[in-house]
Amino acid sequence: MPLYEYRFIDAKGKKTSNWIEAESLLQAKEKLREKGVLLLHIREKAQKGSRQQLKGEVLLTFTIQLAQLVGAGLPLFESLQAIEEQMRGESAHAILEGLCDKVKAGRSLSSAMGDYPKSFDRLYCGMVAAGEAVGGLGVVLEKLTLFLKRQEKLKKQISTALIYPAILGGFSCLIIGVLLGFVIPSLEGIFADRKLNGFTEAVLWLSFLFRYYWWLYLPLGVGGIFFVRWYLTSDRGRLWWQKTLLQIPFLKTMAMQASFSRFCRTLSTLLLGGVSMIESLQIARGVMHNQVLEREMAQAEEKVVQGKALSQELSRSRYIPKLVPRMLAVGEESGTSPYMLASIADIYEQDLEKSLDRITALIQPVVLIIMGIVIGAVLLAILLPLTDVGSFSMDG
Repeated sequence: MPLYEYRFIDAKGKKTSNWIEAESLLQAKEKLREKGVLLLHIREKAQKGSRQQLKGEVLLTFTIQLAQLVGAGLPLFESLQAIEEQMRGESAHAILEGLCDKVKAGRSLSSAMGDYPKSFDRLYCGMVAAGEAVGGLGVVLEKLTLFLKRQEKLKKQISTALIYPAILGGFSCLIIGVLLGFVIPSLEGIFADRKLNGFTEAVLWLSFLFRYYWWLYLPLGVGGIFFVRWYLTSDRGRLWWQKTLLQIPFLKTMAMQASFSRFCRTLSTLLLGGVSMIESLQIARGVMHNQVLEREMAQAEEKVVQGKALSQELSRSRYIPKLVPRMLAVGEESGTSPYMLASIADIYEQDLEKSLDRITALIQPVVLIIMGIVIGAVLLAILLPLTDVGSFSMDG
């Protein structure tokens, strides 16, 4: 549905802007007229940007507020309208306004959310649909709140673990650039017309390339980065990278921990929300972000449709850790599979947190050592000729 940006005069008499969804420009004007908006100008936006989506903290805040309002007994439309009024003037307001209009027109909340797949994924819509079917929307929204909180916490942990190594690596590259671009050139005059060892000549040659051929390697480097990014985002490149991750010991462990923490947490949340096992598996395997593991889950899903136990099928896979089918089997026998899946997710989230702490602690000295080796090599290249007195001819 097209998105229209309009300028109007608010209750305080100030000019401000907002967005509204409508089938046409005429319908947009009609909607604004019904709301009593004093319209100044309206135009269609070319496309919705990512800032105009409910993501991350914004989606979490929306879910918390909706769960509280619905849980307090407020009707759904009034709950949405209350949140929409709070978000007026914000980038994601158009989505809230669209939800209000669709629910007011008689559509279910899950159906209305399905029109915004970039804001509400299959998991979110599936949970809401299950809650609507059993009359427990408030409870489902509370479970979604807990799920989103854990998801945001995990994202922040991963981001935090990568920030310091990235800063340290960037600083190291800056130091190396200063050495090659400024320090070494200022010392080249000392070695003019001198016979130098191969190591010193190699460092001087690198400095020469760095200063005079930047116009060649800079576009090659940028082009290489874009090519690698394009390849890894393609289906073939993504599959190659995901297979490679499962072959490198330490990275394999982290990839497994991340994938199965998401899978088990999602599957547990969906089952507790009243979604069927088959539909839950279809949605949950989509959050693993690893095509190899998703294929294993798809094969297990086919057997579950035939009446097989999920734990039994997962135990046949060479990729899936033995902890998952063993704990799941206990849950299936006792009828507590959703809670057992939540326990598995807790275990893997804790393990992933420890792995991130270890890799953060490991990267720091590794980067420092590399930087020290490079700086030491440059200094050694400069000092070696100075220690060779015979390489300097005496003027006389």
